[in-house]
Amino acid sequence: MRSVMFVGQLHTPESSIRLVRPVVERDASLSFQWLAGEHGRATLLMMGVPASLIEPPTLVRENARISSFIHRDDQYNWMIERDDSVVGSIWVDLRSTPFLGAPAVSYMIGDPAARGRGTARHALVAVVRFLFVREVREVFARALVSNCVSACLLTHVGFARLKEPYADPDSALLWQNFFIRPSH
Repeated sequence: MRSVMFVGQLHTPESSIRLVRPVVERDASLSFQWLAGEHGRATLLMMGVPASLIEPPTLVRENARISSFIHRDDQYNWMIERDDSVVGSIWVDLRSTPFLGAPAVSYMIGDPAARGRGTARHALVAVVRFLFVREVREVFARALVSNCVSACLLTHVGFARLKEPYADPDSALLWQNFFIRPSH
């Protein structure tokens, strides 16, 4: 299998926001701070991580996770910078799952101060454009039905709901899938 690793920095429609290469030394400690902070557990729950699977963050675990961003061959991964500070991450799964087609984009804005400021929207637009330039015909995403902010963001960017919501059999969480196609 070919190695995807890092495909390059992406610029967004907002000049203060760009998508950059993950760097373990920089990003693992930031991720640890986000997840260990008062908003960490809530962030993971909003992303659909079942409460029973949330473990206390450790720097060792975050080092391994960020390192996997760099070495995975089934994802594109970027860290999201806003005003020259890393505030989150965005990634594209290149393999379908039983519940979601590929490529499928996901994101996490870890720094609460960067939320509600268009950060995720600009990152999503840049990643969707990146995929469409590569002649991808459809991009997928999903959000918890209870996460209205994420669902509204996806529809604002141009994603449409795909089929009916469904329950994940392992966690019983209710998800809504979305898709977007290039406009011609």
